[in-house]
Amino acid sequence: MRFELHSGDEDEAHLLAVIQETLRHRPVLPNVAPRLLLAPFEVGGVMYPPGACLVANAYLLHHDETVYAEPYAFLPERWLDEERKVRTPGTYTWIPFGGGRRRCLGASFALLEMRIVLRTLLRSRELRPLDGRLELPRRRNITIKPALGARASLPRRDPATRVATPA
Repeated sequence: MRFELHSGDEDEAHLLAVIQETLRHRPVLPNVAPRLLLAPFEVGGVMYPPGACLVANAYLLHHDETVYAEPYAFLPERWLDEERKVRTPGTYTWIPFGGGRRRCLGASFALLEMRIVLRTLLRSRELRPLDGRLELPRRRNITIKPALGARASLPRRDPATRVATPA
């Protein structure tokens, strides 16, 4: 991933769009916590009885072509509006942290942490995969991880393209 970071709002918007698209494309938690129904509940024309257990599958939702155009393509631009500002993800269509009252309490912190780490890293380094092969996901307990660990290199940027860190 080659990414030029300056101090402008557009670069920050692009960074957040990359993070949102990464979480859409490869959610860490493929399934939102199961819910045991206490009353009858209808989903998609199917009525589920009390006692049924329903699970929202984030991976399937995030790859549904009725929700996302070209769902298997990595397109950070889908999160940017015409003015290159970040679109807020849909409450019920982007659920890498779950949703509603049971949304992960650490979601905002996790997004902030990702922005800080990536911004800091990409100021002086480039992030490159070690090979061009597609790495398939693998289940690890309740999470999904890259099967081979997502091997990458972090070569230093050419000094002429480095971004100065604000004092």
